[in-house]
Amino acid sequence: MKKIIGIILIAASTLAIGDEMYEVQPIYININTGIATGYSFTNNSNNDGQSSGASTNNYSLGANLGFNINRYLATEVGYNQLWLASSSSNSSGRVGIEDIAVKGTIPLGNIFSLYGRAGVAGYQNVDGNSAGNFANNMGVLYGAGAQWALSKNWSLRAED
Repeated sequence: MKKIIGIILIAASTLAIGDEMYEVQPIYININTGIATGYSFTNNSNNDGQSSGASTNNYSLGANLGFNINRYLATEVGYNQLWLASSSSNSSGRVGIEDIAVKGTIPLGNIFSLYGRAGVAGYQNVDGNSAGNFANNMGVLYGAGAQWALSKNWSLRAED
């Protein structure tokens, strides 16, 4: 895990050499909420962390702490809490997801931008039911979205 994080940070810093800082805040915090559609794990009777069916109504709340290297590149660490409800087994649970990612941004003017994120994420069951070892529950994180700046310090994002 430390090697992966180190490689991502080194790659992000070397890509940014020579680019001047555009008028962006160097450190930012995102508060995220929504419906999680990208996760298919659910609680099951074996408690082995494997999916027991399609999961629906997965609600998410989380936060990211980010550092803008320049206008086009940032690094982020985050934590999200998912509330899972399975339609196939009438069970529910909570899953915590920790991630680290590199975010690339394409500004389309001063107000609107498109971005993509890539990194690694790990999850664990936080309700006490065993979902397996956290180190074995790691995977690739990727997403794309759009950001609309409402002011210098506030913006709205939509990401999938």
